[in-house]
Amino acid sequence: MPLVGRVQTILKKKALHHTSIVAAGSLINGASLFALNVVLTRSLSQDLFGIFSLSVIALSTVAEMSDFGLNLGLLRFAPYYIATQQTDKLKQLIKTIWNWRVNLAGILTILGITLAYPVAKYIFGQTEVTPYIAYSFLGIGGVILIGFVATYLQSSQQFFRQASVQALKGILRLLTVVVLAFFSVKNLYAYLSAYIFVPWLLFAVNYGVLPERFRQVTIDKEIKDKLHAQLARFSLWLTVSSLLTIGVGKLEQVMISHYLGLAEVATYTVAWQLVQAMPVVYGSINSVLMPKVSGLASKTELVAFVRRISKWILFGTIGIAVLIFPSQYLITLLFGQKYSPAIPVYLVLAYSLLFNVISIPFSLAITAFNRTHIMALAGIFQLILFTGSNYLLIPRFGIQGAAIAFAISNCTQFFWNVGWATYLVKNKDFIIH
Repeated sequence: MPLVGRVQTILKKKALHHTSIVAAGSLINGASLFALNVVLTRSLSQDLFGIFSLSVIALSTVAEMSDFGLNLGLLRFAPYYIATQQTDKLKQLIKTIWNWRVNLAGILTILGITLAYPVAKYIFGQTEVTPYIAYSFLGIGGVILIGFVATYLQSSQQFFRQASVQALKGILRLLTVVVLAFFSVKNLYAYLSAYIFVPWLLFAVNYGVLPERFRQVTIDKEIKDKLHAQLARFSLWLTVSSLLTIGVGKLEQVMISHYLGLAEVATYTVAWQLVQAMPVVYGSINSVLMPKVSGLASKTELVAFVRRISKWILFGTIGIAVLIFPSQYLITLLFGQKYSPAIPVYLVLAYSLLFNVISIPFSLAITAFNRTHIMALAGIFQLILFTGSNYLLIPRFGIQGAAIAFAISNCTQFFWNVGWATYLVKNKDFIIH
């Protein structure tokens, strides 16, 4: 009975409430950035907006790839130390990851500025973007460090503040751009400044939420080596998985462009834009449940957690499924009749994303066993399957083939997570740390 009561306490009203808060912050941030791009397209020439976009892509891509699983490592282990009131170990963990993040931010800033010209010339094919890419990398540290702070807020289950940081990041950028546009500013550096320095500002304001005097804590060599090994085992495979995910995320657009041309790329992109709310929901649920599952102390608690949360997620998934079909008409309403071929593509993409949602409890179970190499192996298998499916289906079925390949990949990923989670629960010991 105490076990049932504990799991119910974890999952009842608070989980739904926290998920709503995190989702709201992400949606506000996403909507603000969408509006920001609308303002920029109306305020800048097409060439200048293109330069702005490439500069932001360079910054965001490097920031995303630079995580190396460190933030998720913090999210995996910090909740346990918080739940068990091991304050010293918590501070040592935070200091270890903090040092890595700060050093990485400095290295990437220097490399970004130094390599701006070859990136502009050989990757983007636009040498005039060079000074703007170099300037944008002044913001890499802000993006990395505010991400670190946001992850700590998530680990300590301060979801309202975490959502506020997300929302303010978009709102402050949008408001600054609107003011610049109102005064007819045409200097691209001004608009880039609005984009890259807001994370620095939010980091400065929120730095105080980190544990007091964590940078002054002394880490014994034995504990330091143990922490490094612990994070390396957990984060290495997450890094591989993350990089593979980035590759999969760009693959179909490249292959559609190669086989079908730019018009079909645009149609596929319209379909993809309309399903972007679902990854926000998926990410918000994960953000709330990850620290909760990390705080569980036994396999029995984990099984009870997975069973109960699966019921709630199944009900939510059915609700989303009901809404998908009528939402297809938003495509012609928002983008025009010429994009009506995107409708069947959207339906396949949207329904296939439901597999990601119902897979959440099982992927969390895999993470709870610290078997992150399973996620990396899944990423390798998914990349091979996705590439082969696109290669076979796009020439035959056009962009609908790309959507079908995406559905095959998601469906396979779901059964992979269910199979491994079941195997681990039945055959492996639950080693907390």
